[in-house]
Amino acid sequence: MIDGLVEDVSRSGLFLRAPKWIRSGSVAELALDLPGEETLQLSAEVVRVEHSDDRAGMAFKFVEDPDQNRSLANFIMRHHEARR
Repeated sequence: MIDGLVEDVSRSGLFLRAPKWIRSGSVAELALDLPGEETLQLSAEVVRVEHSDDRAGMAFKFVEDPDQNRSLANFIMRHHEARR
């Protein structure tokens, strides 16, 4: 298990700042804790790994699952609207 902090999230993927990495091209199961929501389980592929002092972590692209992606998209839209 790798714990990290989600830095950027969209309907198609996210960047996870983390002290450990897995190889680009690997598929992982992510448990995404969303404020005020149940933990969302997502399948994702590592598409980029960054090792710099400024930014260390992995970029993930979500594996297509309409139900899971819809839940995340709804969460993003609700929080985006609340910021306006």
